[in-house]
Amino acid sequence: MHLERFESALWQTSSLLLVAGDEAIVIDPCVSADEVAAIAARAGELGARVSHVCATHADWDHVCGIAAFPEAAAVMGPLTAAAVAGGAPASRIRDRAGEYGIVVAGDPRVDRVLEAGLAHRLGPFVFETVALAGHTPDGTAYRVREPDVLAVGDHLSAVEFPFASSTAAYRATLATLMEVLRHDPPALVVPGHGPPLTAVEALAVAEADLDYLRSLRTAAAGPLARGGDADRMRQAALAVELPRPAPDDLDAMRAANVEAQLDELLPRY
Repeated sequence: MHLERFESALWQTSSLLLVAGDEAIVIDPCVSADEVAAIAARAGELGARVSHVCATHADWDHVCGIAAFPEAAAVMGPLTAAAVAGGAPASRIRDRAGEYGIVVAGDPRVDRVLEAGLAHRLGPFVFETVALAGHTPDGTAYRVREPDVLAVGDHLSAVEFPFASSTAAYRATLATLMEVLRHDPPALVVPGHGPPLTAVEALAVAEADLDYLRSLRTAAAGPLARGGDADRMRQAALAVELPRPAPDDLDAMRAANVEAQLDELLPRY
């Protein structure tokens, strides 16, 4: 049994190679065609063929390498599969490849859908699946008991703060992950960006991220309770300290978190 992590030059994005005997599985093959080819080559060096490629979610940088494995089954959760089948990730891949000046393998596809909350056999491995809404609506974590690893997509990153499509869903996901990390800890946690973590390290990231998202909600809710408008709510939420340092080019993501939080608090008429 062999486990190996690969890191893209773009955003420290993680890919995971699992090998048992002559069969291999790749989780989130990324990002450039050369980087993905190196993963395939490594599987070959280990005497294995890649039988399955798995995606944790439909963000372009996590599905852009699927096309490099035309003979493997492309598997993912149901919401990710719906997004891929709808074509939006393929369009984003082409746009972002041009923006960053990289060559990617091609358009993603879906061959098999894994229902969340169940265990699924993929070749010699059993993948336990956990729905991870919050970063995107469609996230799926993969727990593989042997080797004992948990791949969590774009959650629990030690080099990024939460990028939330829904702050409420993200808080719920963190609570779910914290339960696992405390009471059924894996030997290794592999976030979608940044270094792999022990369960203890991942739990510390989860606690810090949850504190940040709770503080975001409290900050935005305060002006609302006092009759304040959206601008005052926004100003208060933007003042919330991030759980870890971030470069200035992520200011847009920080602002997007605030807008997601306001959307959940402001009443609709």
